[in-house]
Amino acid sequence: MPVTVRVLTPKERLVKFGITLLCSVACLGAIMLVVLGITIAQPAVVRMRTHQATCTVNGSHFDGENPERPSRFSCSCSLGRYDVCISTYECLVISVTFRTEEGEQRTADLVESEEDLGNECAIAPCSRDHEKNDEMVEEYRELWGRVGQTYPCWYDPGNPSGAARTHFKSSTSEVFHALFWPALVMVVFSVAFCFAYLRFTRYIESTLPMTESSNPWSRFQDEPEEPGDENPSQPSSRPKLVFENFA
Repeated sequence: MPVTVRVLTPKERLVKFGITLLCSVACLGAIMLVVLGITIAQPAVVRMRTHQATCTVNGSHFDGENPERPSRFSCSCSLGRYDVCISTYECLVISVTFRTEEGEQRTADLVESEEDLGNECAIAPCSRDHEKNDEMVEEYRELWGRVGQTYPCWYDPGNPSGAARTHFKSSTSEVFHALFWPALVMVVFSVAFCFAYLRFTRYIESTLPMTESSNPWSRFQDEPEEPGDENPSQPSSRPKLVFENFA
């Protein structure tokens, strides 16, 4: 079967580039949907479902088997635009108790904000100076880790192991805008890409040279006039180029 090579014109190349651009924007919308869903929508949903309570401090300690030599956690600190450093800090654990709206009393580990729910340490300072990190942890312990101290806190009914000291208000509109616009871009440009790709493919197929195998009228061609001719010459399936002399 002959293979037909189709050379695109400059206008057709421009159309092909536009179709590729539609596909790229659709992929970008999908990536933004995932990124905004993780960084904005998910934390906002957690903040919206938290409830306020009053926490009472039971005690505080540094995480580690030996209290005299507490374990240290590593973190990545930034020294500039293209440089990072590795720092450490002491893991402070503050145990608090609070009563839920249903009247259940819970014991949980205090963290700084709702985004930190589930973390092991109350705070995670990450300055390049280890001693400065230790000073910040000690100051936080003096401010919020004294036994018997009470203050407002927020808890997630689905996560009973933690309580947040600070709360940031969120609304459904924040989640809506974070998910709707990238999803709209992904859907619109995906539909536009599919429509443009099919139209362009049909256009290219319609401009290809017609062969015998692709000619629907080839079966209605006249039979040879001589009945004794058992092997009539078959028309060639290769496209022929006809040059006319206009001289």
